[in-house]
This record gives sequence, structure tokens and C-alpha cells, in this order.
Amino acid sequence: MSRTATPRGAIAFVAAGVVVLLFAATLLVVAAVRGVLPGTADCEATVGKRSVELSTDEAETAAAVSARAVRLRLGLTASAEAVAETTDLSAADARVVASALTGRSRHALTCTHGGADDEESDRLDRSGLTARAATVRRDLDDAFGRQAVGGFAPGGVTSGHMPGSAHYEGRAVDDFVRPISPRNKQKGWAIAQYLVAQAERLEIETVIFDGRIWTARRAGQGWRDYEPDTSGRSRAVAAILEHRDHVHVDVAD
Repeated sequence: MSRTATPRGAIAFVAAGVVVLLFAATLLVVAAVRGVLPGTADCEATVGKRSVELSTDEAETAAAVSARAVRLRLGLTASAEAVAETTDLSAADARVVASALTGRSRHALTCTHGGADDEESDRLDRSGLTARAATVRRDLDDAFGRQAVGGFAPGGVTSGHMPGSAHYEGRAVDDFVRPISPRNKQKGWAIAQYLVAQAERLEIETVIFDGRIWTARRAGQGWRDYEPDTSGRSRAVAAILEHRDHVHVDVAD
């Protein structure tokens, strides 16, 4: 009694089908990681043992609402209620998100988006900023009220920053929260985490504050330690280099 032979064409067809399915599965995983799929969790806020996942749209909305709460100096409860009213988050989850985005919880919100797929012109505006950086500057004023900013000048800057700094290309803005104090620290974290939440919309590449750094290119690692060389520097200068008194933000080039 002979075995029934499987046609080679059928085997090839099945093998090709398996390859296609594996490729499709890989694309879905990559899309989920990058936040491409609609409704995919692209951001996460963690306070204590509670973590809340957010889509890009939810993070942007919550960040805008929280910025207004900071501007109006609302308490956490009122801020959380405002976040809950403008998102689908529960009261408990909204409180976690509001705690991060109002700066009460430090480096508590991170996102896996940001940067840009296309290059922008190197042309600087009258203040010395590229179009994307100028948009970030205006956005901060709109969100938090008139901000004390620097790190740029008409015609561009050529000194005062670390080698290779985006400031020399007009792609960076420093938002000052001086003097260093608990209140200004909270405001700085509100600004920093707002920028991360809005990183896709504003095409942001880097945010640095209070000895921590977030970058779009390594967004999956969240907030990392930022440790510039401060050897031989005074305490005051070291604080500036570590971005204790200002939030640095730069955009994709």
C-alpha cells in the first residue's frame, strides 16, 4: 500500500502562506510599538504602583488640559476632574495622569513618539529659530502663558552651549523655571512632560530637565539619567549644565 504523495506545489504554497502570515504579524507588532495603529497605547503615566496607558490623542488632550490647570494654579483634584471630563479615563486613572502632567510626579509620563520623517529648512526666523522650534516656543506660551525662554538669538547663537548642541542650529529652546525651588521644579516637570506628550504633533526630538533626558530616538527607554561632565564647575554652573533651572527642548532637523 503506497503513501499519498504531497505535490511540491502545494508544499510551496503552504510555506509561502506561513511566510506571509509571519510578515504580517511582524508588521502589526512594529506598528503597535510605534503607535501607528488607531487607539494604540503610545504613552504611559506611572505614579507609585499604578500605570495608565494612553493613546497619542489622549496624551495630547490630557497634557493641554493639565497645562491650563497649571496656568490657573488648580489643585490636583480639580486638575484630575478636568482630565477625566475630556478623556475616557476613569477618575483614578485621570488622577495618575494629572499628577504627572501637572508636574507633581516627576518623570512619570513617557511616550514612544516624536521626531519627524522629513527634514526642515535651516532658515532661521527673526528670533533665530527654525520653523519647528518657533512653533514649540509659541505653543508653550499658548499652553502655559508667557514663558521666560532663551537659548536663541537673532542670526543664531555660536557659543554658550555644549559642542554639537541643537541651539547652534536654531532648533532648541530653553524654558527657564528660575530660581530652583520645589514650586518651580513642579512647573518644570509639568512643562517637560507636556512636551513629551506633544512630541509627535510638535516634531520634538529631545527634552531635558532636572538631570533627566527623553529622546524620540530612544523613546522606548523613557526618561534616562542625564549626566553631563560638571567636573571643575561651581555648584551653580553644574546646576545649569544638568538643566535644574530650565527645560531644554529641541526639534527634529
